[in-house]
Amino acid sequence: MRLPLHLFASSGIAVLTLVGLTSCQMFDAKPAADSGFNRPTDPVHTRAHFLQHAWVAKIYLNKPVQDCFSAVYIAPVSTSYLFEQSWWQQRTNARQAELAKDTEQIAQRMRERFQQDIANFPGGHLHIASGPAPGVLVLELALVELVPSNAYWNAATTAAGLVVPGIGLLSAAGVGSIAIEGRARDGATHQIIATFRDRRADKIAPVNFGSYSWYHGAEGNIVDWAEEFAELLNTPPSHIVKRHSPVTLKPW
Repeated sequence: MRLPLHLFASSGIAVLTLVGLTSCQMFDAKPAADSGFNRPTDPVHTRAHFLQHAWVAKIYLNKPVQDCFSAVYIAPVSTSYLFEQSWWQQRTNARQAELAKDTEQIAQRMRERFQQDIANFPGGHLHIASGPAPGVLVLELALVELVPSNAYWNAATTAAGLVVPGIGLLSAAGVGSIAIEGRARDGATHQIIATFRDRRADKIAPVNFGSYSWYHGAEGNIVDWAEEFAELLNTPPSHIVKRHSPVTLKPW
């Protein structure tokens, strides 16, 4: 049965009103548990407001990145900590093998996206290095959680005829999530100068066609992280880097 156009319009307006009246923090993912990738640290107040937890060595705190480094090396993204999560352990051996292949591809795309956004940041002066060296900031990332969207749940809502503006909120029960941990090193001394971690759920949308694919939400969050880190590395200490909204009006 085809729903009248006015029903789509009124439903969409209702959802947009709900989103406008509701704090976006309501849709933020809870912090991930410590994976062991970094040593435990007390959080430090930094301008990286897009991260749930961050620590920076005092000598580098509030100092322009470009005063200390002229290039950035993005190390291959680690996935070894991901395989230890309980969600992963509950999959069958065949499914784990399939997920492992997906994970390596996503880790590679994450590295490429970080390189691209840092290198192409408007007015930026940091170039991408081929390895650690004096004057190079080394960024080591670990993918510690990757839960794909429940594509079968979201497809079932379509079959039930529930794809109307607002279903993005209803299908949150099948939402995926992704979490990273990372650290920054001085490329000359290999000293760890900063650590961080962050976790995000798939974005909520009035109509979320992207939720019918397994990793669409994760890839969108990777894009956000890459943009935020590029902004952080290429802006002065007075500039606050804010977290992207967990709500989007894009249906894909």
